[in-house]
Amino acid sequence: MFENPFSPIFGGKPGVFFGRESILKLFDHAMIDTGSEDRAIFVTGTRGSGKTALLEQLSIKAGDKKRVVIDLGPENMIMQLVHVLAGFDEVTKTVSPQANVNILGIGGGVSTGSVSKTERIGRENLQELLLKACSNSKKGVLITVDEIQKVPIEDVSSLCNAFQMVSRKGHDIMLVVAGLPYAYSEIIRHEGCTYLRRATHIELGLFTWDEAEEAFKKAFSLVKGLTVNKDLITKLNQTSFGHPYLMQLLGYHLVLLINDKETGKKHQVEEEEIEEATANAIYAYEQRALKPLLDELPNNEKMYLIKMSECLNSDRLALCSDIARKMGVKQNNLSRARAYLIDHGIIAAPEHGKVMFCIPYLADFVKKDTQVAGAVEIARQRKV
Repeated sequence: MFENPFSPIFGGKPGVFFGRESILKLFDHAMIDTGSEDRAIFVTGTRGSGKTALLEQLSIKAGDKKRVVIDLGPENMIMQLVHVLAGFDEVTKTVSPQANVNILGIGGGVSTGSVSKTERIGRENLQELLLKACSNSKKGVLITVDEIQKVPIEDVSSLCNAFQMVSRKGHDIMLVVAGLPYAYSEIIRHEGCTYLRRATHIELGLFTWDEAEEAFKKAFSLVKGLTVNKDLITKLNQTSFGHPYLMQLLGYHLVLLINDKETGKKHQVEEEEIEEATANAIYAYEQRALKPLLDELPNNEKMYLIKMSECLNSDRLALCSDIARKMGVKQNNLSRARAYLIDHGIIAAPEHGKVMFCIPYLADFVKKDTQVAGAVEIARQRKV
C-alpha cells in the first residue's frame, strides 16, 4: 500500500502544504524585523483556497522560533484569548482583616474577619493580560484567528485595541487573521478596527501553472514507489485549475484508487487511472464545496449565477446586460446581487460590464438541479 500524502479535509491540516512560498518568506522576514509592516496580516479567500492550512503553517513557523503561539477560532474568541492568557476565568481577592471606620468624627480601627471577593476575568482585562504575556515572552507572541467573518465586530474591535496598545509599548507581537473575502471590507470600515486597516492584506487565489505543477511533483515525490510522469501531472494541473482543495482531492483519490487495486511496492500511474480518479474527485468537490456554497446563497444571487453561466462566451466572460435580459429585469436591478457575489469572491468583474466565475466548475454545476436531493432523484428515476 502506498502512503497517501494528500488530505482533502476542509479546515484541517494537510499532510503536504502546497506553495504560498512568497507569503511564508514575508512572514519569516516579519518575525525578525520588529518594524515590519507585515506584523499584522489579513488573509482572505474563498472556501478551499487554503486559508486554514496557511494559518497552521505560520503557527508552526512561529513555534519553531520559540514564539508563544495562540490559535483562536471564531466562537467566543475574546474569552478564549483571555482564558489562555490568564490561565483561569476568575480571581479571588481578600480584603484586609482591619477596616478603618469613622464614627462621629472619631477615627479608629476595627478588627474583622477576612472578606473574599471573586471577580470575573473578562474582556476588560485583555489589554493588561496581553501586555503581561508579551513582557514575559523572550521570543515574542503570535495570535491567529480563523474565520474572522464569524467573530462579532465588538470582539474584533477589542482585539485590535489591545494589539494597538501592546504594539505602541514596543512589544514583539504579531497577528494573523483569516476570513472570506467580504470580511475584509466590513471589518476595516469599523471605527474600532483601525489596527487591521494597516494590516497587510493577502488574497489567496488559484495557483499559477508553475506553482501547481511544483506542488503536484512535491507531493508525489513523497509517495515511495509511485511514478507519475510529466504528461499526467500536466493533466492533473489542467483539471485542478490550480485550486488548492481540488488539488488535494485529485491526489487523494488517485492514490486511494491505486491502493484499492495494487498490492505491489511499485506502480506507474496510467492515464485511465487519472481519468477515474478525476471523476471521483470532481464529484466529491461538487458535494463538499460547490453544493454547500450554493445552498448558502440567497435565491436571487443563485439565479444570477445560473443565468450568468448561460451567457459565457469563448473567453469565459458574460455581459452583465445579457444576464439582466435573461432574468427579465433591468441591469440596475441586479447591482446588489452582483456586488454580493463579487464581495464573496464567487465572481469577478475583470472588464467594465463583464463578469467571470472565480471558482472552478461552478459555472457547470449551477446548471444542475441542485435543489433535488440524491435520494429523491433515485426514487423518481425508479418510479417508486
